[in-house]
Amino acid sequence: MQHLVFIALGGACGALARYGLSTHAHKFWIHPWPMGTLLINFSGSLCIGILFVMLERAALHPDWRSVLMVGFLGAFTTFSTFSLETVELWLQGQPAMAAAYAVASVVCCVSAAALGIYFTRSLLG
Repeated sequence: MQHLVFIALGGACGALARYGLSTHAHKFWIHPWPMGTLLINFSGSLCIGILFVMLERAALHPDWRSVLMVGFLGAFTTFSTFSLETVELWLQGQPAMAAAYAVASVVCCVSAAALGIYFTRSLLG
């Protein structure tokens, strides 16, 4: 149960951080480019890489994985998880699989978002 509380607390903080950074970025970046999302995805990917190494080297207690990686970064951005999985494939000596996973993820997910918009708009008129 304690494990779930850690994830929930980290998730609440991650969601608030995502909202705050996105809102703040859009105040200073008046342009159609989604800079807030890019900053969130970049910073989340950077943080998950740092935490991965710190946990790997036992510089952090394993419970922090639940709080920071699963909870905080999971709510802040799932792009960080995608990034880590891609890098892990690369580091495991599977660069072709890493590249294929990256391309497939971007193409499939952007296409899924477009399909969701299209079908929902069609259903709702």
